Amino acid sequence: MGHDADAPADDHDSPWKEALEVFLPQCLALLAPDLHAIIDWAHPPQFLDKELQAIAGPRRGLPRGSTDSSGGLDGSSGKAPGRLYTDKLARVRRLDGGSARLLIHVEVQGGPIGPRARILFARRMYRYRYRLEDRYGGSFNHTVHNGESGSRAIYSLGILTASRGGASHLVHCDEFLGQGVRFTFPVVHMAQWLRRWDELEALAPANPFAVVVMAQLTALRFRRKAARLDPKVDLMRRLAGYGYARGDIDALVRLVDWMIALPEALEPDYMRALEALEQEHAMTYITTPERVGLRRGRAEGRVEGRIEGRVEGQAELLLRQLARRFGTIPDTTTARIRSATAAQLEIWALNFVDAETLDEVFGD
Repeated sequence: MGHDADAPADDHDSPWKEALEVFLPQCLALLAPDLHAIIDWAHPPQFLDKELQAIAGPRRGLPRGSTDSSGGLDGSSGKAPGRLYTDKLARVRRLDGGSARLLIHVEVQGGPIGPRARILFARRMYRYRYRLEDRYGGSFNHTVHNGESGSRAIYSLGILTASRGGASHLVHCDEFLGQGVRFTFPVVHMAQWLRRWDELEALAPANPFAVVVMAQLTALRFRRKAARLDPKVDLMRRLAGYGYARGDIDALVRLVDWMIALPEALEPDYMRALEALEQEHAMTYITTPERVGLRRGRAEGRVEGRIEGRVEGQAELLLRQLARRFGTIPDTTTARIRSATAAQLEIWALNFVDAETLDEVFGD
């Protein structure tokens, strides 16, 4: 299919990182219910970005922060067109009292994943897995001297956004003359929900992550960006009527906006549709900070507006993360974050990964 020359490129890497952090319980409830059922969600998950970077290492032949088809472990430098990888590592508390590390790998690509790609995918997941085990201990339920369950479990989950079906597990196998390794892990074929759209819509009022899946599948279904306006507005209309909490709506509006990119020429039509939805549902916060910044930027300079919108978006994401971990955020702290520079926000976001108190985020 052809691409819109004036359309922004789809950015699926950034929204998936945010989606997994903001909606991890809801994600697993929808895509991995057996795993969701054994986790004690009264203890918020801790995201271990620094630990993940430590086991992945730098990508050879690529600038830091770039995305390639190797996922950072295969060592290849070729880039697969239309394909991105997002990896998240989280520590959670199990209902049996132990803890576990969840390695969640999301593959976003522009077409079906073929046999060769599945082989590389399984190998990449295995390499992450053995590096985690080497660094933190084996993935097994052992018994310590006091009889309590061990806490070194590792769970690997793959999500293939464009795959419409296949085996429930993928296997990495490396054997020779009766010796070797065999690693099996579950995989979600997310595009199968295209055939279950009515079910997805029925689940959405109780599970915000269903909206994330709907947004991803809408982008997949309508590859021609000029055809996305009506389905994107329809999804936003449904979102406005679900009755979610304000914070969840803020996050979902940003995620939908990220995932379903529109050509610049359609932006005014989309803005008018959002404003109509705000009036219809008596909501004044459907329009995202990025889009407000973009609109202001068109009057003052297109590039400056986009930068401003991006910084505002980073500030809002950090505020949501802080609220989820530490509870109510003081007004002075909120004002400090919203007036911060991009460099300050980046430092605070890194501090947040290991911070045990709000003060530690800011180095106070």
